[in-house]
Amino acid sequence: MKKTAAILCALIFACFAQGACAAERGAAAAEKIGTMLAAELAPEKIEVTVAEDEKEAWVECTGALLSGIRVESLKLRAQLRKLPDANTAGGEALADLITASKGEMTLKVSDVNKYFAAGPEVRGFKELRFSFAKNGYTAKGVFEMNAVFITLKLNLMATGRLGLKKDGVYLEETELYAENIKQPQNITELVTGRVNPLLAFSKITFPVEFENITMNQNEAILTGHPQKIEKGWRWSWKK
Repeated sequence: MKKTAAILCALIFACFAQGACAAERGAAAAEKIGTMLAAELAPEKIEVTVAEDEKEAWVECTGALLSGIRVESLKLRAQLRKLPDANTAGGEALADLITASKGEMTLKVSDVNKYFAAGPEVRGFKELRFSFAKNGYTAKGVFEMNAVFITLKLNLMATGRLGLKKDGVYLEETELYAENIKQPQNITELVTGRVNPLLAFSKITFPVEFENITMNQNEAILTGHPQKIEKGWRWSWKK
């Protein structure tokens, strides 16, 4: 009986130690992934959950910066190639850890307008301001372009929709008016080329899938319909 009890105690201790080790490993991995993401995206707040099977992670960011524009919300469900080495200060990149992910992003029109209002001139525009609606956007502003011996300064108005590509959010199907006169396609492409992509994904260094984009008067929502991971090891941080 004593021998049996000793074996049972040893098994219980081994299971407890294994669980504690997994929890420690998962918590350290969540912190490392969160720290790496915070360094790339400069969010105001971030929470990372590493799933119990250690194969996936869930990320929620508030106030991340992409191409200088604040993103209200960024959610990711990521497939992990491996867990990061918590003891390694460098040498790993998120692209080495994350093989694929589904994302959801909320972009507020107020944050887009704050970006363009932040300086005297952004991408050749002054006083550029967007309005969002269910069916697309409207933008108004002043565009300056240096030509031979002259600087052109035009009051512009554009309508169109926001399109989703692999590398960012673009102004698409745009109709452009300068001083209330509709412009030809070549001029439209020249001007929108100064803005596109409106929001670049270049700071996201791993694959993210967004399936569609919807809009209302306050925001644009890009989604790949990620499902939240409810159980796992969490790490969170905020400014």
